Amino acid sequence: MTTLNRLSRGYLPAVSFDEAYGDRELRTAVDVLVKRGDWHPFRDLLLASGDGWALKDHRVGYVAARAAGRPVLQEWVEAEPDSADALTVLSRAETVRAWAVRSGRRARFVRKSAWPKFFEILGRADDIAAQACERAPTDPTPAVTAVTIARGLQVSRREFNARWAAVVARDPLHPRGHHHALQYLCAKWSGSHKQMFQFARDAAEKAPPGHPLAVLPLYANLEMRLDDDGVGLGSARFGMDLARVRERWIEVNPDPYPRIVEDRALLAFYLGLVQRPAEAAVHFRAMGALGSTVGWEYFTLAPRHAFRRDRAAALRSESTGRAVRKS
Repeated sequence: MTTLNRLSRGYLPAVSFDEAYGDRELRTAVDVLVKRGDWHPFRDLLLASGDGWALKDHRVGYVAARAAGRPVLQEWVEAEPDSADALTVLSRAETVRAWAVRSGRRARFVRKSAWPKFFEILGRADDIAAQACERAPTDPTPAVTAVTIARGLQVSRREFNARWAAVVARDPLHPRGHHHALQYLCAKWSGSHKQMFQFARDAAEKAPPGHPLAVLPLYANLEMRLDDDGVGLGSARFGMDLARVRERWIEVNPDPYPRIVEDRALLAFYLGLVQRPAEAAVHFRAMGALGSTVGWEYFTLAPRHAFRRDRAAALRSESTGRAVRKS
């Protein structure tokens, strides 16, 4: 019985929160890299991504999260010193390692002793990303890392603009690049709510229907709620953003893309909050046995439990609604 059939019959399969999001080749190649210290399968997989930039960025992000701090990444660079991909992966992994030292807390809650190490590792990541950008002038992947690093190094707006220009010159609609730029522009980093929302809504309108950037304004709303979780949901502007996502993304029934699970999870999260569980169920069912804690992770200490709880409630509501309509 397929996953969707099981869901439609009311069964709830176990949820995988593995961020490969069903990319089995990716999971296998990274397992080999992490467990055996063999980077060759992952290198070949990355080459096979070609100019599918969203897919390549997804794969680089996944290996970086799982292999940060492991000697195998430096060994790859040393074995292939002219490889832009090796440098790209190492810079992303060092960025992950730096944030692990700092933690994801607000700056005022970060241990003072963590700052020197954080800036040291992040500075190294920045140097490596710059080398990768030089060796791969058409690949946005290392340029996205440079934009991510810009936030942590608190670079000037001029420097950020230069880094962002390097991303859009390579891929004007790069999904993860826009996500990281949005972070730089949000109020808790180097911008404001106004700048963040303007950026997100402009990007969403420029993207074709069904594109991941159509959902970006909801991530801006999420950032605003982090400042005060009592704002946003009842506003006319949030209602307009959600309606626009419905029109330009949900109703288009977008083709799968590497991180579509995260976007569906965020939609399910918000639709649950605004008491539209049957609509949330559509996205839970579309995720099948995959899951993401985007949304929940910021507002609960047990985001995976909350995801499972809300998924079960949404599917029950959907089943109840179908039964009522039949009667």
